[in-house]
Amino acid sequence: MIKATPELNREKITDICGACGVIPEENALCYFIYSDGSLIGFCLFKLTAGGGRVIALRNTKDSSDRDALVIAGRACLDFIQRQGGNDAIFEENDTDLAYRLGFEEKGDRLYLNLSGYFSGCCALKTQ
Repeated sequence: MIKATPELNREKITDICGACGVIPEENALCYFIYSDGSLIGFCLFKLTAGGGRVIALRNTKDSSDRDALVIAGRACLDFIQRQGGNDAIFEENDTDLAYRLGFEEKGDRLYLNLSGYFSGCCALKTQ
């Protein structure tokens, strides 16, 4: 079973980010992704005025479960929306993953309007 759970331990967040080549920003939030109890990835994000930024959404070095990243990405976007955010920016260097989550190119960014993202039968685009 895949689980995306909030991680509050800054040392653990710093360790996993460092192992994956990511420098965690101050006050960034993080979900750890587990599959059958094993850590397989993480989603590092930050709330902003009006929305949020997905800073990193990656598997650990010993995993390649892209579907788990989609689950964690949606959990992150849900959290951003529940905090009143309407806009999300995807900063990870993985456009295929961004597109799976519904992000689109807008100028020089990957952008997603969260208004209505989680409602209706066709809320998530698939490519």
